[in-house]
Amino acid sequence: MRVLLVSWAWPSHVRPLVPIGWAFRAAGHDVRFATQPRLAGAVTGAGLPAVSVGGDGDHTALLARAMRPIRPGPEAGPAPGRGTGKRLGLSVALAEDMAGDLEAFCRHWAPDLVLYEPTTYAAPLVAAKLGLPHVRVLWGVDFHSPARAFENLAFAELCGKLGIGGFDSAGTVTVDPCPPSLQVDVPGRVLRTRYVPYNGTGAMPGWLWTEPRHPRVVLTWGVSPQFKGPDEWAAAARRLRALVAAIARPDLDLVVAVPNTDALGADLPDGVRLVENLPLHLVLPSSAVLISRGGAGSMMTGVAAGVRQVVVPEYFPDLVPAQRLAATGAGVLVEDDDPESVRAALETVLADEAAAGAARRLRSEVAAQATLDETVGALRTLAGSR
Repeated sequence: MRVLLVSWAWPSHVRPLVPIGWAFRAAGHDVRFATQPRLAGAVTGAGLPAVSVGGDGDHTALLARAMRPIRPGPEAGPAPGRGTGKRLGLSVALAEDMAGDLEAFCRHWAPDLVLYEPTTYAAPLVAAKLGLPHVRVLWGVDFHSPARAFENLAFAELCGKLGIGGFDSAGTVTVDPCPPSLQVDVPGRVLRTRYVPYNGTGAMPGWLWTEPRHPRVVLTWGVSPQFKGPDEWAAAARRLRALVAAIARPDLDLVVAVPNTDALGADLPDGVRLVENLPLHLVLPSSAVLISRGGAGSMMTGVAAGVRQVVVPEYFPDLVPAQRLAATGAGVLVEDDDPESVRAALETVLADEAAAGAARRLRSEVAAQATLDETVGALRTLAGSR
């Protein structure tokens, strides 16, 4: 069977598709991964064949609107206007960029199945035109589904260009790796599957070969701030430094995991481990607490590892997952980014055995869901039934 994975070029959107791509390959299927040229190397680095579709246009302004900070600084500019087109402006621009090349490749390669992450609309649009079974693959909590109410209006012009009357972004079926007690209502038919973390490639350092002497706390802000540009990453680095100053202490093993260490400097407190591009799935199993902004990759890797979490939402899309996690009891939502508030939340979850138990229950929910090879079998049946 020929399986096509599709994502626009953003690391936290590309990576969730990688494990299911591996599972299809391990089952003997032919896999291609279509993305914009900027991240073709990340796909091949993960061991999957890449297909470049669209270009690497500058969508900085649209991206700033889609990932607007909850607590904007003075450089953030005016608030975005209302309106359905503006709300999905980035997604529409990306779909317009990718759809032509994606359709051409699908006509050439004739995939039996198309899998895509929720914000890559070119995939369900082209699949609808060509009559291909298409599968939405969630990253975690399905906070994006409310956008469905605006999609047909926002994409009306592109639907007209493609010659289709409309489409359903939920696809033929949705693959959902999120534990049921953490998840919101997911529209359409759903296949629950076990979450397998992929946080990029990296080597396991020697200090991870032994158990830590003190409770290990991992602090990360994910990859999105760096990928948004140098100003955004500089602001995130300043926030991380302030958090380190507030929470570092001799009886904690504090690990600061970042995609680039340059902006943080070398004068961090003694005993703080500053690590660059260390995959979280290597360090979190030996950790007690994860502190993050609540990005899907960080949060779900923490859930799979069974660690307690302190979540400090940075962007509006971070809010719903943070609220859902707090509702499970496995973590604390910090509504402001004051370092002392984060320190207090850390002290709370470190001492809270109920939170530790809730985190273990989430991990058990992850383990109880269907394996990826079982999910591949179900999707093969789906593709064969058309």
